[in-house]
Amino acid sequence: MGLIDVFAATIPSLAFVPGVHVNYAETVLPMKDDLPEMHDFPAEIGGSGEQVPE
Repeated sequence: MGLIDVFAATIPSLAFVPGVHVNYAETVLPMKDDLPEMHDFPAEIGGSGEQVPE
């Protein structure tokens, strides 16, 4: 797919604002921030696109 995964925290000057949680079906630390939680990845990048209920 031509993608490179870079952790946002490695770029201190980046004003990072998260938009979604991926691979949430495997989480051990639930997030309570009103962002969508995806079972795996969005369909647009090859995942199921399925959201996990809170």
